[in-house]
Amino acid sequence: MSDDLLARVEALEAERDILDTMYRYAHTIDIGDSDGWADCFTEDGVFNVTTRVDGYEPYVVSGRAQLRDFVEHHTRPPALWHKHMIVEPRITIDGDTATGETYFLVLMDHEDRPIVRVFGRYLDKLRRESDGRWRFVERQPYLESIRPDLPPFANGREAAERAYAERSQARSGA
Repeated sequence: MSDDLLARVEALEAERDILDTMYRYAHTIDIGDSDGWADCFTEDGVFNVTTRVDGYEPYVVSGRAQLRDFVEHHTRPPALWHKHMIVEPRITIDGDTATGETYFLVLMDHEDRPIVRVFGRYLDKLRRESDGRWRFVERQPYLESIRPDLPPFANGREAAERAYAERSQARSGA
């Protein structure tokens, strides 16, 4: 195999591995896999939420322990069903580092109907670590539009679970 062909195959494999990290991020947060979600980030990884939406406060979560605690309080099934979707990822690789730009949207079940809760862009910095896995050094969701009349996702798990219990009780007639 020529050096050029080998380099091209390695670049394709790296891009595929980065896509796997992006997909794993979405799947793990949507099913409530806190350890799997936190493992999408480096030990010193940063989740830096920014927005153009008035009334929504940006926030930063830093380090694997804080990231795990953050996702532990995030909503999850069966109390709240949602799907983080990514669209049109663009990845640039430079050795063992990479950047990514990806559109995202979050679909959510609300009052037994599917809705788009939020959309925006992820701006990512990634690094290939010693175990060969690509992880986020920084993931910066830029929230471009948020439906305002819904309870929070972040730190919303307890409220969602209470609401779910109340709905379940009302449906069972208890």
